[in-house]
Amino acid sequence: MLSMKSDKKYPFFRLNDLAIPVVLTFLLLSFQSGGEGTSEFHLEVHTGECILQFELGLDSTFTVAGNLGEMEITIENEMARIARSPCPGQDCVRQSWIGKPGDLAVCVPSGVFIVISGADDNLSPDAVSY
Repeated sequence: MLSMKSDKKYPFFRLNDLAIPVVLTFLLLSFQSGGEGTSEFHLEVHTGECILQFELGLDSTFTVAGNLGEMEITIENEMARIARSPCPGQDCVRQSWIGKPGDLAVCVPSGVFIVISGADDNLSPDAVSY
């Protein structure tokens, strides 16, 4: 009679069985992590005369000219806000940080607004929303 038994012992799980999943996980994670200073989103600053674009991955502070004078805009931790404005109400300064695509901060007296856009989409306000 023919027997299907083997003299060798094969355990259900061997240490070598972990090699392929560990290597695949490492490769997957290394391709997904971006370098520092890179972001898939950017900040658009609309001043009425021009549209400026800034990368959200780079922390910075800059000034733009509005109708009433210079405004200070801050980018930190991939979020942006209007930090200083010469407008009388200061509603734009009290507005919270924006960081998701489509988020918007507006200074109506100065005629400046900032909006978060994706790297490959066009989320700029159209003529109806402006």
